[in-house]
Amino acid sequence: MRWRVRMISCSVTPAFTPQSDIPVSMLRERRPVWRHISGFDRFVDGGFAVGGGGSPPLVEGRLLVLCRIEWFRRRCRCHRLAPQGCFARPCSRLNLPTIVGAPVETGVELSRGRAGRPAMQRPIPLQVRLLGELQLVGADGKALALPASRKTRALLGYLIATGQVHRRERLCDLFWDGPDDPRAELRWSLSKIRALLGDGSRARLVADRERVGIELGDALVDHAVVRSLAASSVSAATTEVLTATVALFGGEFLDGLDLPLCYRYQEWCIAEREAMSQLRFRVLAALIARLEDVPTDALPYAYALVAADPLSETGHAAVVRLLGKLGRTNDALVHYGRAHRIFEAELGAPPGEELKAARQALRPTPIAGARAAPSGAARRTLDDVPRPAASGPMIGRDAEGTTIDRLVGMAADSGQDVILVTGEPGVGKSHMLGYFSERVAAAGGRAFSARAFEAETARSYGIWIDLLRSVQRQRPRHGLPSVLGPLLPELGGGEGGVGDRTQLFDAIVDVFYGLAADEPVGIALDDVQWLDDASASLLHYVARRTEAAPGLVIACAARSGEVEDNIAVSRVLRSLARDGRLTEIELDTLSAEHTAELVRRLDPALDAAQIVAASDGNPLFALELARAHLRGDPGPGRTVKALIEGQLAGLTDQVRETLVWAAAHGRTFTPQDLARLGPFDAAGLLMALGELERRGLVRPAGGDAYDFTHDLVRQVTYRSLSHPRRKLLHRHIARALRPAAERGGDAAADLVHHAVLAEDDEMAARACIVAGERALRLFANAEAAGLAERGLRHVARLPEAPEKLVSRIALLKIRVLAATGPGLRSLPPIEDEIADATTAAEEQGLQAAAATGHYLLSILHQQAGQIEQAEASTLRAAEIGRNADRKIQAHQLANTARCLLELETEIARARELIAEAGDIAQSLGTELCELHWASGLLERWDGRQDQAAVHLARSLALARRSEDRWREYKCLTWLATLHFEMARYADMHARCDELRSVAARIGEETPFVDALQALAAFMTAADAADEALESALARLRAADDKSYLAYALNSAASFYCRAGRMEQVRLHASEALTVASKIRRRCEIAIAKALLSAAANGSSAAEVDDDCRAPIELEDFSARARAVLRHPAEPARSVPTAAPTPGLQT
Repeated sequence: MRWRVRMISCSVTPAFTPQSDIPVSMLRERRPVWRHISGFDRFVDGGFAVGGGGSPPLVEGRLLVLCRIEWFRRRCRCHRLAPQGCFARPCSRLNLPTIVGAPVETGVELSRGRAGRPAMQRPIPLQVRLLGELQLVGADGKALALPASRKTRALLGYLIATGQVHRRERLCDLFWDGPDDPRAELRWSLSKIRALLGDGSRARLVADRERVGIELGDALVDHAVVRSLAASSVSAATTEVLTATVALFGGEFLDGLDLPLCYRYQEWCIAEREAMSQLRFRVLAALIARLEDVPTDALPYAYALVAADPLSETGHAAVVRLLGKLGRTNDALVHYGRAHRIFEAELGAPPGEELKAARQALRPTPIAGARAAPSGAARRTLDDVPRPAASGPMIGRDAEGTTIDRLVGMAADSGQDVILVTGEPGVGKSHMLGYFSERVAAAGGRAFSARAFEAETARSYGIWIDLLRSVQRQRPRHGLPSVLGPLLPELGGGEGGVGDRTQLFDAIVDVFYGLAADEPVGIALDDVQWLDDASASLLHYVARRTEAAPGLVIACAARSGEVEDNIAVSRVLRSLARDGRLTEIELDTLSAEHTAELVRRLDPALDAAQIVAASDGNPLFALELARAHLRGDPGPGRTVKALIEGQLAGLTDQVRETLVWAAAHGRTFTPQDLARLGPFDAAGLLMALGELERRGLVRPAGGDAYDFTHDLVRQVTYRSLSHPRRKLLHRHIARALRPAAERGGDAAADLVHHAVLAEDDEMAARACIVAGERALRLFANAEAAGLAERGLRHVARLPEAPEKLVSRIALLKIRVLAATGPGLRSLPPIEDEIADATTAAEEQGLQAAAATGHYLLSILHQQAGQIEQAEASTLRAAEIGRNADRKIQAHQLANTARCLLELETEIARARELIAEAGDIAQSLGTELCELHWASGLLERWDGRQDQAAVHLARSLALARRSEDRWREYKCLTWLATLHFEMARYADMHARCDELRSVAARIGEETPFVDALQALAAFMTAADAADEALESALARLRAADDKSYLAYALNSAASFYCRAGRMEQVRLHASEALTVASKIRRRCEIAIAKALLSAAANGSSAAEVDDDCRAPIELEDFSARARAVLRHPAEPARSVPTAAPTPGLQT
């Protein structure tokens, strides 16, 4: 009697018994076949054991698993002996090998001879792959369709990998630090995860109002299996277990789920990747050591180690040593030379003793029967594969094409809707944008296109910069205005640059308006799911203006699901949809008929039916399958990724290396870019690019630039690299970009991206400073704040050194200035951090950094109404600044004077500081924004309004010339206030409109501007002035800026006093007195008391309150306060006085 065991279905098996000593012999064929088992020894815990050495055997990377079958005992009538000569087959449904001690799933069939009967079947558990791209495989052996949102997939991976229950606040901090309602975003993502896991997977989402987790049940998680090995000991594990572990590493941990803007999650992910990489290196090293005597088996593991870690001397030494043992001395010498160059280039030192010893042990005998180079036959076969044209006819998109035809046709007469094309990757979104561009050209116009890149989410206005350069290339005679110099440094700009964000946006709109006046113009923006916040704001601005711009039409494309992850873009699209200005074209997969037509366009002889069935209507997948068939590599069950990997496998080393560098670059590239970034010679680079273009992997992208034919090609190429290799590439690229970034161009954001991925904290911190300062100049305050936060995290990991403190204070300055503006937003709670850094800078003698720190503290204290602390900080900054060079000293003296004047304290000291700063500036022959600003405030204090306006206007011009947005906002606010006090309401409204426009572009409100304009309307007796004024004051109260509130309340009370409305005077002056007393503003306190006294007496004139006048003289108040003290019923204006003002020459 012969029995045989066949793995055909599933049930849960107990843990394997390490004491099992049953011998097993297995034939190693390429495909799964019956495996002969020489005998069974005993049964354990209701199952039977197969394999020796304490672990189950592995065949072709799969585990030969066990069966739990109580009825098998009964059939054998024995608890210790089993029939001899049984057979077993590995379960083909399992994609992941299973390690000793983990739950195992199999099924059993028993038969005599060839006849058999089905065994009992139980569901296969969920299988989860975290090492590589996230994948969940269900009971049917098919991968589950994951949510389109990358952030949702990252959340799913995080919950599975941690295996813990997390508080909702923790998850919001990790993934949604920016949105207005992070809990709503979390609920939306959890709803997608719940739907995914609720489909018979036996894993489930567990969530209540406070906590969230995932119960995995008996799911098989590769990450957990590997972690269990790390918890024990690699050296104690069997060779079979180590082999199975290596097979689990299908890629980097959660590959493709990076979220660079979610800093906390990204740091966790990078740390976990590093831990997995280190474990992989240990396992590979252990396998190499154990198989040293079988070099044929050990060599693949040695090659895997050097591929994963190019700087592993142990790996390189193992390759050289094993090649020598195999008699391949020449190959060993070639590898040694390559390793030597790598160590010299990356470490600046020759190889260590281990690699040298391996080199010296080589026998000098030549290789016998060296392997020939690949023949040209295979290459010729690939050469014959036809490639599609860059743009082809629309197939299966008649309705969508008709919509585009209609909108483009109507654009010549009126502004049109924004077109949004959405769909999954590979469904034809970019092709649809190409059709849009063709239709614009057919209408006698011109289309300009650009695309966003995942690597450029920190590059402010990146897609618009590329679009404007496209205009330069296609319409060189049209020219671009020099005011766009901040975006395009090649234009210059100088002092004539943009004054605020609105002017920048208007200048860009004017460029396209000018083009549309001559011919229809189309703007095509691809992959807008990766837009930065500033680019999204500009898109909204341009889109809203197209309504009044006949001839201009915009089309965008975005991946379904992923666009929701971008809060700024989602907000823009929702706003356009609410306004009825958005036409969405959602692309579905092609029908079977249209897919077959697409395939036959490539080659009519192809078996279209087979490709149609496999591609599921995805055009890119169908085309790649068709090309695979033409190469003679149909590969049943292939995926797009596998097909692209198949193309990459056929590349020579030089061509593949070119593609790898281009993928790491992360965006469109030119031959000059690659030559500057990587180790390429001109001839070899041009040959490689020609080969890649011929194979359809890259394509021309305008000018001399190239891009990948599809972003999936870039992703597959990049993800084929190990984590250490990626770091090495990004380090090279970051070093090459650093000089250009330091010059202030848009390379700064690219440097941030590559330095972060290279895990070079020093370079990343410096890059964040440069990019953050540039973002401030471009009014991209949100990006600047994000860069500052990211930079501070990198600084925290640097070793203690003076440079660390300098970088830390520079980043804190960006963080503070990014929160300032006309909206009166609350400044970040980083006072303690700034104080600690400032103290440390003083202790180490870093005078300039310490002065900057005190300057930042004065801003925070002043905003919080902490007058004494603000005064102390600004005076300390001036004291420290005296030890710096003369220009910094003059700047700091003027800054201290300006701060004292704004605080209404130490006015005599402020006069002295202004005079001293003026002397220094005159001797240096330079102008300082801070000096004009302080001088203007002093002239206002003394009542010389015209001179004050001149100084403040000049300080505004200097701030704009240096692109210092914080000073620009402040000077604009002071000019608006001064014009209000001078009753120049037209000028005041012009400045207020500037402030309001700037605030709108950066998503802020303008409560003080609203209050000024409401007060002006009240003065001119406009209708409904009372209601508008009270509404503006309510918004100012909500902003909680007490200095502006006290000023506005006193101004309102003064006007009510003039109108004889004493009850309103008492209400507003009382509140002004309370607010001003909290921040100790002497002038506002005096004005409020005078107005209250006038209201109490019912008179238009009153004596100054004794409490106010006793300790000081009248001349100690500002001109505005003196005017009210003398005549409360008169408007509170800065009338001239006889107080002396020191001359100032700069």
